[in-house]
Amino acid sequence: FAWPEQSGSSGINAEYGDILAAWCRLAIKVRHKPIVPVALDFVTRQGRMKYVRPIYRDLFAWPEQSARAVNAFNEKKQFYMGICRSMVTKDLQSILVSQERMG
Repeated sequence: FAWPEQSGSSGINAEYGDILAAWCRLAIKVRHKPIVPVALDFVTRQGRMKYVRPIYRDLFAWPEQSARAVNAFNEKKQFYMGICRSMVTKDLQSILVSQERMG
């Protein structure tokens, strides 16, 4: 996967970010494994909660990729603004609690 040449601090413009986020979420929902590194690269380069939170939430809910997503988040969590970091942490805790109840 190669990022297109774009302007902006992350190199990703808003229109492209919206498309990539939607594509990542769709691919995660159908458990398309090759999207995982693309999605993780996107959320660790693009810190907007609009993109980060839903993609992490989807990855946390995918049992086979959850640990990988948690590790990526923990490695990069200082990159995110405080509210984004806090909300993703809450999502992770919520998913872990619901998985414990089911398991």
